[in-house]
This record gives sequence, C-alpha cells and structure tokens, in this order.
Amino acid sequence: MGSLDDNRSVWTEGWDWSQRGDEWSGWWGGTAAMWYSALLPRIHAFVPAGTTLELAPGFGRWTQYLKDLCDRLIVVDLAQNCIDACRERFRDAANIAYHVNDGRSLDMIDDESVDFVFSFDSLVHADTDVIDAYLSQLRHKLTADGVAFIHHSNAGAYRASSELAR
Repeated sequence: MGSLDDNRSVWTEGWDWSQRGDEWSGWWGGTAAMWYSALLPRIHAFVPAGTTLELAPGFGRWTQYLKDLCDRLIVVDLAQNCIDACRERFRDAANIAYHVNDGRSLDMIDDESVDFVFSFDSLVHADTDVIDAYLSQLRHKLTADGVAFIHHSNAGAYRASSELAR
C-alpha cells in the first residue's frame, strides 16, 4: 500500500501500461477468464445497473465489461494518463463519463445517483485513509438500494494483529 503521491507517481510515470493491466490476469488464464469465472459471478445480481461508478479503472481492464452492463458508467482515477487511455480506448461508448480526481474525492458525483460501485485490483494499493474517504462519500453517492463491490487490502489488519502477538 502506498501514499497518494506514491500511487500517482507509479501509475502515471512508473508503470508500463503496454498490456493495459491485463498482465495481472495472466494466472487466471487472461482477463476474460478472470471476469467470467471470478468477478461476474460475484456481481451478477447487481448488474445491469442504471449508473455504475468504477473507481480506479486504470487502462480499462474491467471497464470493457462494465460499459455494457449499465446505462451510464462513470470512471474516476487519480492518474490523468489512465483516464486519457480509457477515453481513447472506449471512444465509441457514448455512456461513459471520465473524471480525474485527487485520489480520494468524489465531489464530481451527484448524491444518490449511483446504483453500483465497482473497484477491483486497484484499491489494494491504497492506504486506509483513502478507503475511508471513499467509503464515507459512497454512502451519500449510492441510491437507497445501491451496492458497492470494492476489492481492497486488509494488510493493515494483519499488521495490527502481528503487533498484538509480539
């Protein structure tokens, strides 16, 4: 897990995006195999959705599937290059809105406007304060029956447990 500045630096300047994030799905047999065998079965009850918010899409590894499972898809990332890549990759998808944020703010999203929130394999790199900031805002952004599917790291919990054991 890293600070916002560390994450912005890595994902903007330090990462080779030539595989568009698909390299992280290799051990699943590829991105499509991972989507259909591991992710879609977990979210199928919540999609299609009216408005979906994808946090930290990177170069669109999951966006390519989410865009067809909602009326409107909002993608938010702290890295301008990621948003630019998604905008180019999905230029023919008229239902996507793109936003660069500061890594923790969702002010660009209207309250009670999001039916489904999705983030997978991205926020595992975020510190607890970032997760807390997003969660405190998502409760306002979600509709009354909205759902969030957020993959995050709980490494901090293990660190705290190991400190207690000493």
